[in-house]
Amino acid sequence: ELIERLQNKNKFYYYHQKFRRVPDLSECLEGDYLCYYEAEAQWRRDRMVDQEIVEIVRERMAACKQREGPNQFQNCAKEMQLLAQVTKAYEDRYGDLGYHGNARTCLMKQKHRMMEERKAAQEKQQ
Repeated sequence: ELIERLQNKNKFYYYHQKFRRVPDLSECLEGDYLCYYEAEAQWRRDRMVDQEIVEIVRERMAACKQREGPNQFQNCAKEMQLLAQVTKAYEDRYGDLGYHGNARTCLMKQKHRMMEERKAAQEKQQ
């Protein structure tokens, strides 16, 4: 009875595995290879989640087009705009990394993009 009460009190559901967030690659200390590995695994999970988000939005767009037929451009404008935003965000983050992209190259790409934006902002001020 005691075990059954404890099990009923602390139900554990197996269908959602939750991973704790680990530090980003930029937060790892130099030479901390375990932190590098965990950051890489976290980056891969984040990439898979972002791929699923793009796929879900794409499926919603296709369903709207199927449902609306000839009126799709008028009635699916919100879905088109959302798909464009999600796709652009995914391309900004993961585009041009290739199949063997990893957290380090993604971080360097982000750094270079930020430097270009800062340089463009300084040129605009002058």
